[in-house]
Amino acid sequence: MDHVLLLPAGGLTLFDASLVSTSLVLVFGLLIMLCLIITLEGKIFDSINAKKRAQAKDALHVGDHPAPAVPSAPAAAPAPAPAPVVEGGISGEIVAAISAAVYYTEGADVTVRGIRRLPQPGASRRGVWGDAGVLQNTRPFM
Repeated sequence: MDHVLLLPAGGLTLFDASLVSTSLVLVFGLLIMLCLIITLEGKIFDSINAKKRAQAKDALHVGDHPAPAVPSAPAAAPAPAPAPVVEGGISGEIVAAISAAVYYTEGADVTVRGIRRLPQPGASRRGVWGDAGVLQNTRPFM
């Protein structure tokens, strides 16, 4: 029994202590190596993307020649956009809010031509938010 050396920590042998310490060193060493590899890959991909951006920027500047000035007639004031066709029962505040949201998301080049309610074929008692909650919580994982 001379090959078994009992350590004071709960009767562990020298083999057990060396196995645990080797395992810890190996696991943490591999984790550090993986972190370094992932960091290196990130730097490589960042440099590749920077080169692509520089090439795209150079491609844009290749054909930069000032266009000859063409005299044009004074621009006429744009015609005001027609008021949107609104279904009955929709208040002016709702029309203003929808128009502002469309303007904010799409820009000034978009015109709201009409606002109407969507038909509710089988409206539930829960309402729209309740139906959305039921759909979110009962959707299968895919």
